[in-house]
Amino acid sequence: MVSRQTFVVTGFVLAALPAAYLVELATGQFVLSFFALLGVGVGAPSLVNDYLDSRERDEDGV
Repeated sequence: MVSRQTFVVTGFVLAALPAAYLVELATGQFVLSFFALLGVGVGAPSLVNDYLDSRERDEDGV
């Protein structure tokens, strides 16, 4: 069974590729598309997983 963290990361990584491509098309700048790739593929899943982990801890009463 796949963990929630793995599912979240996989979803954001798959979303990061078209997002970076769309940023490249819209701006024509590779640097911005690279930052979009990092932001959506690395930053966003980390923030979402941290948030969901904190919610689970709050529900458990810890």
